Amino acid sequence: TSSPGQVLLPIANWKPKQPPVVGDDIGPQIVHVYELLNSGPSTISKAALEVEWPYQFKNGSLLYITSYETEGPINCTTDMEINPLNVSNPLSSVKNTSGVPPRERETEGRNRQKRDLESRDAQSDLQTLDCTTADCLRLKCQVGRLERTKNAILFIYSRLAVDSFLRTENQNRSYVVRSSGSFTVIEMPYKNLVSDLPSNSTTVSVSVLWVADAPQPVPGWVVALAVLAGLLLLALLIFIMYKV
Repeated sequence: TSSPGQVLLPIANWKPKQPPVVGDDIGPQIVHVYELLNSGPSTISKAALEVEWPYQFKNGSLLYITSYETEGPINCTTDMEINPLNVSNPLSSVKNTSGVPPRERETEGRNRQKRDLESRDAQSDLQTLDCTTADCLRLKCQVGRLERTKNAILFIYSRLAVDSFLRTENQNRSYVVRSSGSFTVIEMPYKNLVSDLPSNSTTVSVSVLWVADAPQPVPGWVVALAVLAGLLLLALLIFIMYKV
């Protein structure tokens, strides 16, 4: 799963900061969660999980991983350094995977009334950014013994690189940014009971939608001034006609 599943751009009052100090300087937090659940009937002795992660697009950052966490009998390594800019990420907590950063909450509130219509329109023209179109890094995980109904979870905390999407060539376009994961059971406790060891794959996506800013409401004083000017003009016309 992805939390959130959708980000709307441009973000109000957001400006890039170089070098970034905290995660919000890069963009809103995106959390992808990969869960390996043993549905039975047997225990799994050993399995492997590999996640391909789109981190760069057109020489610009895409999904910048700040950290990752695991839960259960699972250990992961990556083929690239994680968080080389050493940005702090206070929202990186398993308990906060459903949380939305303050700036994104502001954006969601600003666009709540128009989201459904514009998102529906934008969905028809989305460019997919995955490992076929973007540069990817890999997280390789070893999963230990999993009893029936038990699970192992990988939480990947990242920041959407908003500055890359604000480039002229990327503006007014919408994207689906997609990571992919695959698992393979390596060993079962009773080898003679299973002829083919289970394996599968899945993808996790976040939509990045470019939406037009909502028109700003007309200030009240402008409305009042327009009404007053209209009344004065009407009074002037009545006065002129009376004199005539």
